[in-house]
Amino acid sequence: MQTLLKCAIYAVALLVPAALHAACAGPDVRPSLSAEAQAEIAARTAALPYPEGNHWRATRQGQTITLIGTMHLHDPRMTDIVQRLAPTISAADLLMVEITSEEEAGLLNAVSTDPTIAFLTDGPSLIDRVSPEVWTVLSEAAQKRGVPPFMAAKYQPWFLSMTLAIAPCAMADLHAGKVGLDKMIMAAATAADVPIAALETHRELIDLLAADPIEEQVQFLPLVAQMERTVDDATATTIAAYFEEQHGALLAFSRVYTRDQIDFPATEFETLFDEMMTMLLDQRNLLWMDRIDQRTETDIVIAVGAAHLGGETGLLNQLDERGFTLERQPF
Repeated sequence: MQTLLKCAIYAVALLVPAALHAACAGPDVRPSLSAEAQAEIAARTAALPYPEGNHWRATRQGQTITLIGTMHLHDPRMTDIVQRLAPTISAADLLMVEITSEEEAGLLNAVSTDPTIAFLTDGPSLIDRVSPEVWTVLSEAAQKRGVPPFMAAKYQPWFLSMTLAIAPCAMADLHAGKVGLDKMIMAAATAADVPIAALETHRELIDLLAADPIEEQVQFLPLVAQMERTVDDATATTIAAYFEEQHGALLAFSRVYTRDQIDFPATEFETLFDEMMTMLLDQRNLLWMDRIDQRTETDIVIAVGAAHLGGETGLLNQLDERGFTLERQPF
């Protein structure tokens, strides 16, 4: 149970849209999308500031900030990437990441000591909160990820949703101890005696995720069940796009592809998707920038999920607005 809990918490601790949580082989569905869907993705991507590039350098008045867009789960190609980035990492005065190992351990301890954070400790389980058809899909999906249905039934809805956001093959990598680019960069920094600081605390993550009443969280579970049938294709597609350094297009793809695959009113979906982006990206990006602004180190490396780089509130645009000069670097 401890291993399962740790993997689920790992999923929550490194929040990005579900489509960016994977490291599996499979078909890239982009060529098969309708012309209308492809045009919408292109238009949404073009409207974003800084929609491309996983490696950037920002400079201002003697301070240099290197930004690296990561993927949080494992892919064999990351070994070469870390080797190329190693000189930049070892020369830094500070590495900033979404959540440090200490904060991740704090999140695990918080859930272990206060089960109400992630588990339903009283009242009906999820079996009684959703339809039998929805629960059948959710329980089978949980089992594919190594979570027994009896345990999944006691998950808080947000906790189950985040767990199922990871494709089964990617969850297998977690169980095997295979780490993503952010963890590999942290290991390189530790080896070079570079200090590591967190951009947010585990308590802030808990407060963010547990903010909505359980009744509202339950309303998302039928959508989670519907998305289960497309998780493998969406996973493979976003992995391909990540290594093309198209993080802006990844967000647009996630919106358009998911909306077109589920049985849900489009207008309501757009509202829910925007709310999710505000919570998972916009609010956190702006909080992180407040903390980045406070750093006085000369040479800083920031390694965060690639989804946090582009867009109006993305770190690249926020640095631009603060007077930094940005240059894209080889990845």
